[in-house]
Parts: sequence; C-alpha cells; structure tokens
Amino acid sequence: MRWRSYSLLLRDGPQGLEDWKAALWGASHRAVRVMQALHADDPERVRGFYEALISQSLAAHDASKPPFHELSGALAAAGLAPTYAAAADDAAWDEPIRRSMAEAFAVVGNGVGTPALVLHLEPPVGLHGPLISPPPTGTDAVRLWDAAVAFATTPGVLELSRPRPRRPAVPGLPL
Repeated sequence: MRWRSYSLLLRDGPQGLEDWKAALWGASHRAVRVMQALHADDPERVRGFYEALISQSLAAHDASKPPFHELSGALAAAGLAPTYAAAADDAAWDEPIRRSMAEAFAVVGNGVGTPALVLHLEPPVGLHGPLISPPPTGTDAVRLWDAAVAFATTPGVLELSRPRPRRPAVPGLPL
C-alpha cells in the first residue's frame, strides 16, 4: 500500500466555507503537510503518524475539542521526531500534495473524495473507498480485497453504498 496525500482545502479552496468547515479543513490540511514531509523522508512513517493522529482527533472530538490540532502529540505517539510539526505551516509542501492528488484524479476522476483506491493494473483503475469499520482480518480481509478488486475492475460499475454506522470501530486503535 502506498499512502498518498490529499487535501480537501487544496481541492476545493477556502472560498464560501462555513466557519466550522474552514477550521476543520485548515487543521486537516496542516496535518496532511506533516504527512507529506514524513512521506518525503520515509513513506513507512506515514502510517504510524496517521493512526496516532486519527486516535487523538477522535478523542478530541469526543471531548468537544477540535480535531487535528495535536500534531506534536501524534508525532510523539508514533515515535517520530517533533521537528516534523514545522511542516504544518510550510506551504512548500502544497505542491507535492497537489501532485499526489493529480495522480489519483488521473485514475479515479477529478474531485473524488477520500479515500481513493488506485489499483496499478494495465490500465490503472480506481474507486472512492472503501470505508470499512471495523476492518476485517485474515480470510475476511482477503475476501473483501478480492471483492474490491472485482468491483473496481468491472467496467460500468459506478457505486455501491449503504448507511454508515455512528462511529468508526478500529481494533487496536484507542478511539
């Protein structure tokens, strides 16, 4: 799996956003810049930061605090250098994020949301999703992966959806 950067703020811009959405997307964008800096040094570092960030952000939400603000705490929880937090305010990371998004859009389509899944086949295919909570393991995970690949590679299939649960459940992550 390759983690790729994606920013709703870069995709849609800040114009016309309600205050709460501008704050959320701005904070999320700062976190994505940190992820891009981590990716530039070692793509394997992104996962630990992302897991720590999501755990802390869901806990912040439960405590009626804004998510994506504890970047230093997420870096520490993932065992990463605190110096990466400086990337949050460095606009130089926006261009590599835009390139990452353009690569996904080239396969999945312009304006797709997250997560975007790209299968590097000939030709490459992609889809928006999957959103899974809790994620399966073992043979159930393999079965789901096979189904996602079949879905993505079947010409003409556009969408599959059902109602979302109230809260994600991710075993092993303190949410």
